[in-house]
Amino acid sequence: MPTGLGRRASELGEREDFVDVSVEEPHHGRKRSISLPAAAQAARWREAMAREEAQASTSSSTSAEKIPAISRLSPELLTTIFTFAARRDIVSLARVSKSFSQAALSALYDALDLRDVDDEHAAQCIASLASRRPLALLVRHFTCRTLPEDASSLDTVTFAIAFNNMERLRALTLPRFDLRLLCHTTFTLERLTLLCKNISAQEFHALFRWLARQPSLTVLTLPNLVLHDLPPPVDAGTPTPPHTPRTPDTPPHDSNAPVFSSSSPSSSPSPVSCHSTIPDTVLPNLRRVHVPAVIASALAASGQRPLESAKLLIQNTLYDGLRPSAIMGALAAARGTLRTLTIKPASARIDARTLERVVMAAGAELGDFVETLEVHWVLDDESLYKLMASALSRFHTLRTLRLLRDSPPPFPPSPLLEFPLPPASPPLSAGPGPGTRTSISSFSSAFPPPRSARSAGAADTPFPRVHERAHLGLWSKTCPSLRHVFFLSGAEWNVLRLSPSEAALGFGGTPFEFVGYTQL
Repeated sequence: MPTGLGRRASELGEREDFVDVSVEEPHHGRKRSISLPAAAQAARWREAMAREEAQASTSSSTSAEKIPAISRLSPELLTTIFTFAARRDIVSLARVSKSFSQAALSALYDALDLRDVDDEHAAQCIASLASRRPLALLVRHFTCRTLPEDASSLDTVTFAIAFNNMERLRALTLPRFDLRLLCHTTFTLERLTLLCKNISAQEFHALFRWLARQPSLTVLTLPNLVLHDLPPPVDAGTPTPPHTPRTPDTPPHDSNAPVFSSSSPSSSPSPVSCHSTIPDTVLPNLRRVHVPAVIASALAASGQRPLESAKLLIQNTLYDGLRPSAIMGALAAARGTLRTLTIKPASARIDARTLERVVMAAGAELGDFVETLEVHWVLDDESLYKLMASALSRFHTLRTLRLLRDSPPPFPPSPLLEFPLPPASPPLSAGPGPGTRTSISSFSSAFPPPRSARSAGAADTPFPRVHERAHLGLWSKTCPSLRHVFFLSGAEWNVLRLSPSEAALGFGGTPFEFVGYTQL
């Protein structure tokens, strides 16, 4: 029979791996012993775990320090950086690593311009976009030089599939509008540019029916389109062009798009054209237009679109039926948002009287709210400067005046007169004596001086600047709100108004500051 039961196991105290620890129990007088090996093991485990965590943190920090800084950049930042490189360099960057490949592809396909690419490589690119949808999803800006002509060709179907794959497209530039290629697209455009010179009535109305499905479009550009009047309306039953390619997984044509009806609306016709008007539901967010004058006036006539800038292409003369007052009166409906107006003659056959009437009508109808006026000129300089002297009094809120020349001035019928330089204006270079005479055409307004002469120093004042200063003195009196002027020579001037304290001190006149030659 075992002995020692019921008494303290004192024999255990003699062993080295046990320690007698007395624990007071509240209800009993007995004491129990706790063995040390379990507590020591737990302590050793905790120390080992702490050492492992310290080693892991040290190794992670060391490995982070060994990773190159460029590898820690986000793909979005890499894409932004790669967009500044040449396209050949971007192709090389795509072969560096997996992270570089995705960023380089995004930079390569974000703005895809095929105008400078030959037809063979352009066709390969379109085929790649049609067959590889992930690549097409990277395209946000697309520009091409040609479109397929044959409606039943394989190229037409390939183009249609490629456009259908570009779901994230935001800006599109095409040589012409082709409903066969765009009728099944699902992207949401913000900018559209069509470079065609002519458009039929059916294509015109098909274009605006398709634009009714682009409510986010803010910029519409038709820089080469020749259109004297709005096309007549097309019957609602007119069929769409045949051989429209059907692409897979695309919704059918929007049947709810507005239709240009042949019947005249109950309201009074537009003052610009009595044939047709553009529905108010088309392009509700349009802000900037670069279109023929008849289209701009039709878009602004309702006053429902927030037009901020209008660039008018003047393509016919007063003798051809142009009515400047009707055009500017229609634009006046956008007085709440319209702040920039550009007048551009389409060719040199637009005579000075027509342009004068257009500018005068703009001042009469839009002079109370337009802040920037830009005039493109094709005739001699002095004709424009005289026109501005009489027209600027009609612009009460104008702050910036830009005068631009798209072509060299016409050859004068007789040699220009020569005028002496004013005494306060030293010659451009030290060579001619004080009694020399300088021609008014010493600098051509169509071709600015060389870079070495583009200095804004007060001591260097050639005759053209003195001539421009004289015009500024007259224009600032007729248009007190004028602050910035760009001349045909490319010279930029600031008109500085005197403060009340400076006027009280007796500073007379209006100071002008020559900024430099600016290429607009």
